[in-house]
Amino acid sequence: FIIIFNILLNLNINIFVQMQSRKISVLPKKLKIGYANWNECDEKIFEAVENGLNLIIWFSIDMASNKDNTKPMFTRGPNYEDVAKMVKRFKDNNYKVINLISIGGWNSPHPNTNFTAEEYLEEWINFNKKISNMECDFYGFDGIDWDIEGNDDFKSSHNHFTYKELDLMGKFSQLLKKEGYIVSMAPAESYLDPTTDEFSLSLLNNYPEWKKEYPDFTYHGRNVYSYLIAKYSLDTFDFISLQLYEGYTHTLYQYEREKKSFGEIINKLVESLTEGYYVDFSKDPNSGLGKETIKIKEDKIVIGLGNGWASGRFLFVDGKNIIEGYKFLKEQKKDVRGFMFWDIADEGKIPQSNLTDDKNPFYMAKIINSLF
Repeated sequence: FIIIFNILLNLNINIFVQMQSRKISVLPKKLKIGYANWNECDEKIFEAVENGLNLIIWFSIDMASNKDNTKPMFTRGPNYEDVAKMVKRFKDNNYKVINLISIGGWNSPHPNTNFTAEEYLEEWINFNKKISNMECDFYGFDGIDWDIEGNDDFKSSHNHFTYKELDLMGKFSQLLKKEGYIVSMAPAESYLDPTTDEFSLSLLNNYPEWKKEYPDFTYHGRNVYSYLIAKYSLDTFDFISLQLYEGYTHTLYQYEREKKSFGEIINKLVESLTEGYYVDFSKDPNSGLGKETIKIKEDKIVIGLGNGWASGRFLFVDGKNIIEGYKFLKEQKKDVRGFMFWDIADEGKIPQSNLTDDKNPFYMAKIINSLF
């Protein structure tokens, strides 16, 4: 009994110490998410929270190293003093907001694999403590969002993943979860694609339906993020935001060319993800995986959209169709954890897309807030 008592006492002390240095955050039941643009921390962030967002993903950092490549470091990112002041404004105005930081972004380098996940965890804890600001009641970020993507330069090495990169991402995610941090991922539509069982480390593939019209557009993946789920478990990730605004997506083709409703499209997508689909990793023996089932629960799925900036090869769905689409999804007895959008800096922009006749300023945060 004494031994058990001492174990419980030590456990409670550890939890108390941890909560003194960092407040453990719990995700809301429904997620209303907006991405800050590159290094953004301005009045539009606060306005988006006023308009209903309950989760901000600040943008963005890299898993890099010091100049001598002897120590891991998290580089780039917004002005953390400004972020702390913004978080204080949220709290002073009684807005409960989760704050994550994105790792990666388009044209950003992939993680430096010269260091272990354990070394990065130690550096992450130090990084979060360093940027914390007790005067602003800011204890650092509540967790991370994976946004490792490709590069405009066709010849860039960052248009390909390696297993070392993916395994670092997976192991680091598991360690963060054990420490009580939130971990999410935001795969481009092609990086987690239930329409195919193909898997590739390359991000230079094309989509069959777009190949005839745009044969030179080869900036698609083949289920590369499914590796993280298959090997490191769906439970490692708190939610998964699918970027339906990737260039020339299945979704855009169905919406623009096949004239399907947004409700039909997301209903089929959610159905495919929740029922599960196969990804055949066995064609690459280095994967260490076989033919695996990828199955995503509804309470993990977040639908990712573009706001007023999106046009041309990037899907734009106006407010009316988003609202009707979600209503249709619910009528089919399906649901999702939430919606997210890129990006807050473009809130209030007049849509340029040929998919809508609405030329009024567009506020995605208000639309998402109206859904839940």
